[in-house]
Amino acid sequence: MTKENETTNPDQQTSTPLDGATDEPIQEKAADFFSRSQRRQEQQQQQQQQQASQAQVAALPTPHRYTVPAIAVGLNIIWWQQPLIYHQVWQNAGNWQIWSLVAYSIFSAIALGFLVKTRFARADWRVWASLAASLIVIFNSQLRSRFEVLALLLLFICFLLILPFRAFQLKNPLGLAGLSILLTFSVPICINYLANNYVEPDFLKQSWLLVFATAFYFTPLFLPTAKGRKLGLITGPLFILATLILEGFSPIAFLTIAVALAAYCLTFVRPLTYQIQPLVVIFGLIVTVMVYYH
Repeated sequence: MTKENETTNPDQQTSTPLDGATDEPIQEKAADFFSRSQRRQEQQQQQQQQQASQAQVAALPTPHRYTVPAIAVGLNIIWWQQPLIYHQVWQNAGNWQIWSLVAYSIFSAIALGFLVKTRFARADWRVWASLAASLIVIFNSQLRSRFEVLALLLLFICFLLILPFRAFQLKNPLGLAGLSILLTFSVPICINYLANNYVEPDFLKQSWLLVFATAFYFTPLFLPTAKGRKLGLITGPLFILATLILEGFSPIAFLTIAVALAAYCLTFVRPLTYQIQPLVVIFGLIVTVMVYYH
């Protein structure tokens, strides 16, 4: 081997890692480009799916004109009819607290009625006006002096306020679970607390049936498309199981289950049931409360 070859070989050896080093950034840039492109396509697909679902919801028939009054009256019957608190609430709590809570329950139920009428797709000025009236009632009464009551009532208002906005992504089973829990425990717990200065454990235990009932009955209202009917295959059996656990194989349990099955079968009869579904839902919840809390 000559000296000339010996001098050129080190240069060739040192040039090899430099070429590999220049290839690595190019590969990383290419991987970043393809990953960004994939994320962009996924975002576009999600937006297209959301737009398609919104168009499908907008094409549904308008709910019945008595939806708002039915929801407002029915929810107040459900909230105030539980025997654990009903017979003591007027005796042990001051009238200034009771009537303020009655006004709050009416305004918040009206707000939920307007949300149901728009299928939780948007919030118009009537929803905001009802929630604002609820806030005025709270802060202009002695309810604000009870921190536990104030926190729970404000939480319910905030949830109803953000529910129709797509940015919070609550139109899913998680949002339905939150709505069911707050509908069951918000106002009734406040009534129980004001009546007894504490919350009875038996009241909390027996109220879980209403949580499952609310989740089942509100499923077609919360998700009025085919996703709602599929979700009903989960919320329905959970409601039936909770009924059998708490009531056993009794006539009350079979009556409650029969009403629930009839309400679920109506979701397949379209388009008529899209209009009367809110009335069927509130009727089913009232029957559940009246039969169970006997």
